[in-house]
Amino acid sequence: MYKILIRPLLFLFSPESAHNLVLNFFSKAGFLIPVIKFLYSPENSEKFTLNNLTFRNKAGLSAGFDKNGTALRLWDAIGFSHAEIGTVTPLPQQGNPKPRLFRLTKDKALINRLGFNNIGADQVFKNITETKKHLSSDFIIGVNIGKNKDTSIENAVNDYIICFEKLYDAADYFTLNISSPNTEGLRTLQEDHRLSELLGNIQSLNRMISDKKKVNMKTVFLKISPDIDKLSAESVYENVIRHNIDGIIATNTTIGRPDLKSISVEQGGLSGKPLKQLSNEILKLIYDIKNAGNGFKPVLIGCGGIFSKDDMTDKIKCGASLVQIYTGLIYEGPSLLKKILN
Repeated sequence: MYKILIRPLLFLFSPESAHNLVLNFFSKAGFLIPVIKFLYSPENSEKFTLNNLTFRNKAGLSAGFDKNGTALRLWDAIGFSHAEIGTVTPLPQQGNPKPRLFRLTKDKALINRLGFNNIGADQVFKNITETKKHLSSDFIIGVNIGKNKDTSIENAVNDYIICFEKLYDAADYFTLNISSPNTEGLRTLQEDHRLSELLGNIQSLNRMISDKKKVNMKTVFLKISPDIDKLSAESVYENVIRHNIDGIIATNTTIGRPDLKSISVEQGGLSGKPLKQLSNEILKLIYDIKNAGNGFKPVLIGCGGIFSKDDMTDKIKCGASLVQIYTGLIYEGPSLLKKILN
């Protein structure tokens, strides 16, 4: 029904308008949640445990889909084990000028240059905490955090610290976004000295808050770019090990345009089917680096180009313990979870 009826109707609207329409509808349509859960929630699936978090299955919603945490009940009902909200910045911001989201239907892909449009850390905290009472007890909420556009790279660490503190009690885990191509200069945070400063400060704060509250430290992931080379990947991994970061999400969107059928001159990050091979290559590269090391080994989360069970299986073969989905949900619809998990 989604592909025959709903998707053609949604695709009559601009991509961002259709996206907002869906989120706004389901933020107010709580009465439909039991029906959606009955229709779409997958059967029992393999669980995955990390620290004090137990993921009820291996598939989650990627950051960028629900930036403000307005449709958490929908993601729970569809059957995701977790949803990653954001990217959230300390202060609200409108993002880049519109239009800034584009469909490449021939490629089953999207190009976005949204630019961290979100309502800010305080309001996101409120959205999550007010919705939690309606969610399944085993549904996990991640919060993806970044810097405001007007914050200089030299002061970027402060923005991550502010978000971490403000959202600490709302998030089950955090992801540090240093790899979006749509915030100028952000990817320079992947450089060795900048990354070490960021991870060191976050984990020091994480330890301090956990000691003060007498709770476990928050699980922290790092989301990386698909456009890095082997040397950069090794440097990122060394920093992850040095600062005991729990996992690496591979990957964000790409500024490359690999083998597109569509003609597009739009700037921004490419996601969807054309990203799959590149993101898998980076995932496998990190996995090989991980296997070559000793001691603490972070988990890997595969993200990019998941449209089928085979796509998910490929991520797991490349070393992923969990996967995250974005563009596949837009093209395949809510039944995708059943298809890849049952």
